[in-house]
Amino acid sequence: MTEDMGAHSRNSRISRVPKPRKNVPRRHGSIVEPAPTLRVHRERRRRRTKITLFVVLAVVALLVVSGAAWAYFTYRGIEKALQSGAASNEQTQQALTKPKPKEPFTILLMGSDLRQGEVAARADTIILAKVDPELKKVWMLSIPRDTRVDIPGHGISKINAANFYGGVEGGPALMIQTVENFLDIEINHYIEIDFQGFQSAVDALGGIWIDVDVEIDDWKAASHSPGHAASHIDPGYQLLDGEYALTYVRSRDFPDADFTRMRHQQTFFKALAEQSSRIENLPKLPSIARSIAGYTSTSMSVGEMLEVIQAMKGIGGADVQTATLMGEWKSPYVWTDEVEKARLLAAFTEGRAFDETSTVGVVIGPGDITVTVRNGAGIAGVAGECSGILESRGYVVSDVGNANQFVYDKTLVVYSGNDKAAAERVAVDLPRAEIVESRGMYSFSTRILVVVGKDWAEKTDVTTVPVQ
Repeated sequence: MTEDMGAHSRNSRISRVPKPRKNVPRRHGSIVEPAPTLRVHRERRRRRTKITLFVVLAVVALLVVSGAAWAYFTYRGIEKALQSGAASNEQTQQALTKPKPKEPFTILLMGSDLRQGEVAARADTIILAKVDPELKKVWMLSIPRDTRVDIPGHGISKINAANFYGGVEGGPALMIQTVENFLDIEINHYIEIDFQGFQSAVDALGGIWIDVDVEIDDWKAASHSPGHAASHIDPGYQLLDGEYALTYVRSRDFPDADFTRMRHQQTFFKALAEQSSRIENLPKLPSIARSIAGYTSTSMSVGEMLEVIQAMKGIGGADVQTATLMGEWKSPYVWTDEVEKARLLAAFTEGRAFDETSTVGVVIGPGDITVTVRNGAGIAGVAGECSGILESRGYVVSDVGNANQFVYDKTLVVYSGNDKAAAERVAVDLPRAEIVESRGMYSFSTRILVVVGKDWAEKTDVTTVPVQ
């Protein structure tokens, strides 16, 4: 396929427009003033009123009866499809805790990659959500699929294996039990959707507008797409159809792998909450429900789902709090940061914002920041050049050397814990560098680690030679 053909294929599935400016009034049509009402005789007005009222009541009655019949048969069919799997069986129901009316409730959301011929699959996405129907707020806590946990009856393993170990009938129940033990939080509802259901839901909605932060070029994440056609997504604000949206939430081809992917999933859910609640999209909800029924399994009845929808009515992206359980990667597990876990769970249960360490307004000078510089490009001299630039601008460079591997295409500014503001300050002096949170994947003792990538050659005139 030529480059032009590839671009045409992408543009046929992705729509791009400039991101709308905020606080710009939009027109919704002209306003027409009603003509003044003429006086009529009181008797004639009463007679007309009675006739009109009768006609209106008759039409309303007809609509209610037909609508109720349609709703009953439609939603009974949807409910039967949704509750045909293990998510609604007795084991799952016993594992859940019945929520109290009008009080906050929790939902365990799970995405699975059940391949053809398989009867059980490991969880690909695990999110615990909390909905407060009174405050109109949602909290979403992502759990890395490789998190090290104790699975009841199976011992230490990755958390995503709980669904597989539980088998065809007991997967949801074992996953619920594992997450509850791990977080010490009761779970009220369970929803599982596979990739095809996700794609169908996005298409039924007409696509999702996403502000894609980085270029994605990942053929593995596009295995669902014929010929991997949806493997490439350019950065920018754009409308993604089902195939491209699935690539966006599946791709893990990033320096920090699953953690960026979980951030993208959270961005997607915020956008979904914002866009699905718009008035023009409400009529699409029955169609969306029908389109995903065959690919979704849940413990909820249609009545309970309607209660959830009612509770979430009016919730926008700004009302959705998202966070990820941090941890350190020690193959083959992610070892959870217990201090950070306790902080996030306190915010989750108490209904507070996850981010209590915002760096907005914090002023950090270069002299306050210690930096380690590593050559990750295999280009002689780039680490020394980078450290020279940083030192000339006042940073304290305490260690310069080679990275373990020369495989870095992009220059990275890596930080840990609450040092994001320091990383942002360094990135100002290293244009086009990408800010990355360490999450235990990088080893350094200073506040900031800079890994010089191959893109450094685009900034400076250097020669590629073997590195000793």
